[in-house]
Amino acid sequence: MKMTIVTDVHGNVLGAVQGHKLSENKDGVEASVSFSPGHATHMVEVDDDLTTVDDVDEFQQRLRRHLQQHQQQKP
Repeated sequence: MKMTIVTDVHGNVLGAVQGHKLSENKDGVEASVSFSPGHATHMVEVDDDLTTVDDVDEFQQRLRRHLQQHQQQKP
């Protein structure tokens, strides 16, 4: 599943948005997700079951693990 992970200037995970599309236009209404300067977005592929995780600590841990894997794959 595609997910966009958001980090602060120190690399701390702040949260995530499902998908890689950060804007939507439907029935003439446009909405978008934006982040403060200094924050970074990382478009990654995550496990499909991540949306079913109810524990915040486990969710954050798994996001960090996917982010680390993603950063190791960059040239």
